[in-house]
Amino acid sequence: MRRLLPVLALIFALFPCPLPAQEPSAAGPQSAAPGTADGLRRQVSDERVFSKATTCFYGPHMDQAQAKRLCAQQARGRLLDDAAAALARDPALGNAHLSPGDLRAFVDSMLAVAVADEEVRQVPDGLAVRLTLRAKTPNAALGDRLMAFASNPELRAAALAETATRDRQAAEARMAAIPFGADREFRAKEMENEMREDAAFAARRVVPGMSMGSVKELLGDPPAIKQSVIGPETYVCAGYGRVWVVFRDGVVSCLRSRLDYVARYATDCHCAGNYATILKND
Repeated sequence: MRRLLPVLALIFALFPCPLPAQEPSAAGPQSAAPGTADGLRRQVSDERVFSKATTCFYGPHMDQAQAKRLCAQQARGRLLDDAAAALARDPALGNAHLSPGDLRAFVDSMLAVAVADEEVRQVPDGLAVRLTLRAKTPNAALGDRLMAFASNPELRAAALAETATRDRQAAEARMAAIPFGADREFRAKEMENEMREDAAFAARRVVPGMSMGSVKELLGDPPAIKQSVIGPETYVCAGYGRVWVVFRDGVVSCLRSRLDYVARYATDCHCAGNYATILKND
């Protein structure tokens, strides 16, 4: 029996007995039924936050103030699309049985929208704008708003008219923009920054004498690769953005900002030539 006591103590410590269920107090607060007005208010009372980044490109005829205004209208429409789609899945709003148009207008009436980030770039053939909008719903009394919207025809009509105006402005803004232009412009800038960061990282971390396996583990597969044979030596040049890692017989021999063609070698994959392009050398 003495041997069983420690075992029983361990079992009771790991699996404590559940406390007996408490009877609900008659005077205590009662949970509202999901279908009641109080339940509806409680289910939609949490603040929700939405964010949308939009890029717009306009021709050289567009001034900066107009471009920013049009891009904001376009971004506002996309932000409303996302918010309405997200809140349409909310059970509380589903219980209100609003039509898609009414739901969109109701969500639009709740959103408090602000500019989170804005960038304007002048390019040779026009103006590129990147705009990020952030919106949130109120964190209280949404149930009251929903019930007022559903029961007040004048309030609903005013919200529908305001949303229709915003949708028209967003459509006109889309027509004024040149499709895909801004995406290309900003993506090109992002790629340039990524290449610069890759080059800086490689220049810091890669040193002569490292093996191919060590460099691959550090930087991943190179987007570009070249090979050459110069006399008894074999060279492999791995391009990572703005830096080339040059291997000689399987180990890092040098790092270059660009490859340099040398006629006597009939190749540009080596560690000779213009030494101004060599970042590190063995």
